[in-house]
Amino acid sequence: MSAVSYPPPSSAAAWQLIRDDVFDRILDDAELERLVTDKARTTSEPHAEIVRVMLGMNLSEDEARSLFHRAMRHRQEMSRALGRPVHIRVAALDLLVSRPASRRNPRDSRPVMVAPAFLERALVEAGSDSVTGLPRAAHYMNLLEHELRQRGRSVVVVYIDLDGFKRVNDQLGHARGDDVLRTMAEAARSVLRRGDLLARVGGDEFALLLDASPEEARSIVERLRSRFEELTAPLGTSFSAGVAIADGTSAAAELVARADRAMYEEKRERKARRG
Repeated sequence: MSAVSYPPPSSAAAWQLIRDDVFDRILDDAELERLVTDKARTTSEPHAEIVRVMLGMNLSEDEARSLFHRAMRHRQEMSRALGRPVHIRVAALDLLVSRPASRRNPRDSRPVMVAPAFLERALVEAGSDSVTGLPRAAHYMNLLEHELRQRGRSVVVVYIDLDGFKRVNDQLGHARGDDVLRTMAEAARSVLRRGDLLARVGGDEFALLLDASPEEARSIVERLRSRFEELTAPLGTSFSAGVAIADGTSAAAELVARADRAMYEEKRERKARRG
């Protein structure tokens, strides 16, 4: 999908915070604790200052301390689930936007307000594929888990594997192969609806995350396939796709595995039809 863009912040102050950002890399827990200690030498509200720099939010010291330590615990959970380090800002934002209302302080009805610049920075920290600009597998799985918690049955996963990609790579070179991958992203931009997500999850494998009925999902897949085939017609490439629909009890990994199996079944059928 096309990159998400946000309107610029109303003040240059948010951008100045980012230019001076101490969180310009992933810090480990010990470094974060040292940061608190260092801040405490110059201010009586070290956690509030850290949260202001990290997220652009103005909280009391008690609120900021609670958020900071919950974000650290949440980051550990995310790192275990994703199998890679997670930036503390990404963990804090994920915690803020996904925490169930039942876990919030009932007296706290304030909406979560985060400067757009920090959201944009978090997207960069979450990482995207360098060839296509699409989200990578780790981000896809994190979002899928979130959507399953929030919506359950309306979540649809589509696993896609390109047909003819290896031939293009072998015969025409990796540069042309990369062009094919980028064309998949271009086709998605012209077909997918607002809120749909396409991620690159392997060398020539992609995954769709849709909020749709089974019929809508299959229609989207066919429109995407038609557009991709149109754009790559001189190369003769296409793709096989498998659809898996959440049943209210599905785990993210299980749903992706079901879609993967369905994709291989379709690939066998398409190959048999071609003879």
